Amino acid sequence: MAAKNRDNAKLSALIKETEIPNYETWFTATFGQEKGESWVGPYGKNLNRNEKQLQEFMIEVALEDGEISAQKLDAAKMYDTLTVPLDVYLADWNKSSGTNSQAPDHIGYFMFVDGKFRWDSTVEFFRVQKSNRGTFVPAKLIKRVAPEYPPEAREKRIQGTVRLNVIIGKDGSVTVQNVVQGDQALALAAIEAVRQWRYQPTILTGQPVEIQTTIDVVFALNQ
Repeated sequence: MAAKNRDNAKLSALIKETEIPNYETWFTATFGQEKGESWVGPYGKNLNRNEKQLQEFMIEVALEDGEISAQKLDAAKMYDTLTVPLDVYLADWNKSSGTNSQAPDHIGYFMFVDGKFRWDSTVEFFRVQKSNRGTFVPAKLIKRVAPEYPPEAREKRIQGTVRLNVIIGKDGSVTVQNVVQGDQALALAAIEAVRQWRYQPTILTGQPVEIQTTIDVVFALNQ
């Protein structure tokens, strides 16, 4: 409502409430010393800028016809150094005019901390943070591992595309979050293959960044 009414003061205050409290200690306590410390600096340094960009994004989509949705993710699979239980959600903007196959615009990851949803602005979603693109070089696939066709799926002549939500890390590794669409008989093979893929990471203003994207894995019986 604040975004639709162009109430910048109220919207800014609401976004401020999504800040992670005591983030300097929270990151290390939640993800371990090494990984936590690597996130503390970027989070604090870019916090005000990212909040302003999220505010601009919310005002922009308030003029569109659509809705916000959220899905709970498996935090233990997302973060291999997780030291405490954590509830993580991916918030999306879904255009009403879009087709069922159209991927949503990802808003960001939100973690339930101290009774509130907190925005993890360390992960870049480029429609939200498009004003910060600068010199942008997209990730480039340098190692692709073909999936092994599941024998049972082949026998049943099951084929099609499996779409996966993934994170391409700063080191080019791939973390699979969840299956967006596709037959369950093919999903595990797709996940096992994509986890072995490697990229030259996305570069933003000269630095590698972590990005959220989707990957399609095609299973065809005539291949």
